[in-house]
Amino acid sequence: MHKRKYNKVLLCLGAAAFLGILPGEEAKAAGEKKETAAAESMTAPQDSLFDVKNIWRAIGSESQYIEGLEDIGKRVLSQKQEEEPEELLLFARTESLVGTRVYANVINYVNVRQQASTASDVVGKLYGGCVATVIEEKEDWVYVNSGSVTGYVVKEYLLFGDEAEAAIIKKYAPGIKVTANELNIRSGAGLDCDVIGMFTKGAEAELLEQGKEWVKIRYDAGGTKKAGYVYAQYVEVTGKPEYGETLAEEAARIAAEKKAAAEAAAKAELERKAAAERANEEKAKQVADYAKTAVGTAYVWGGTNISTGVDCSGLCYAAYKKFGYTLPRVSRDMAASQSLLSVTPNTTYLKAGDLVFYASGGVVDHVAMYIGNGKVVHASDYSTGVIISNYNYRTPHSAKRVIY
Repeated sequence: MHKRKYNKVLLCLGAAAFLGILPGEEAKAAGEKKETAAAESMTAPQDSLFDVKNIWRAIGSESQYIEGLEDIGKRVLSQKQEEEPEELLLFARTESLVGTRVYANVINYVNVRQQASTASDVVGKLYGGCVATVIEEKEDWVYVNSGSVTGYVVKEYLLFGDEAEAAIIKKYAPGIKVTANELNIRSGAGLDCDVIGMFTKGAEAELLEQGKEWVKIRYDAGGTKKAGYVYAQYVEVTGKPEYGETLAEEAARIAAEKKAAAEAAAKAELERKAAAERANEEKAKQVADYAKTAVGTAYVWGGTNISTGVDCSGLCYAAYKKFGYTLPRVSRDMAASQSLLSVTPNTTYLKAGDLVFYASGGVVDHVAMYIGNGKVVHASDYSTGVIISNYNYRTPHSAKRVIY
């Protein structure tokens, strides 16, 4: 028997019962409200117009009439419950969830499965706050679509109806974010309209209307909410709902996030090192500048006092000691120190504060401090004391960096 014929029969019988032309408790109750005496004596009409068999023929059924069809409502619903329980729901419920939006009411995520069973394969995920559209209901499950993922989700992890819409509106309130460095707010949608305010890059506002060229917004002006217009090209619309992911999309996103995180970490490390290097260079320059104050001081063998006299290693020792760094006392030991960083002794690599060593017969016998611009400060000898010379006034043997 065709499903459509059952539905037609139900519609006809329902209409007939409503009009009081078929026997039964419903018709009888309706009649009692109008005329109690007549209802009490009502008998089944004998006219062929009200014969169930004639109704069956009138709706064009190609199937044979089934005896006992007079109790059609109970029989059809019982049969359809056995054959197609899903269709029975359409008779029993007046409001369907199909086509409505739902909201994932979870902290982390809820699985989207291939079938309506927790034993079924997971095909994707709805993260907390994701929005989906109901395609079908199935007992404790709903078949939904969200982004690229489609499958079954357990109802208890979702919000429905007004509750879902309220959550969606709260989480995804439409707004704009300014992408230009500066953006005028105008009184109307046109360049000839008055400028009533200005946004800077990153500013946010509530979105009221979105057009192709102009966007109407509501913004905070000194504690007062005002409406205005901004050029659409220079804003980014925010508050768009988030949707679920397939497992493949999730894997790709996680891989991309890991790559981005690694790149960001590498960049941050480079920036940290650069900042540390700049700080070290600044500190070493302070040492070099301090060493330059000794120019004119007498040369004193073994001296380490910049005010009264120093030798070549004593000058370098005293300058670094002033800033909290302790060096070996003599030039040969400084040059041999493993705690200092070796540097190529030419202007390409030398920085202010570096120690430049000179040698005779391969043995280090003098040290100077590089001060930049190809110059060094050093305690030369008894006749000159502390002076500034070109870094290559003698051929440099090696160089060391103290702060690095």
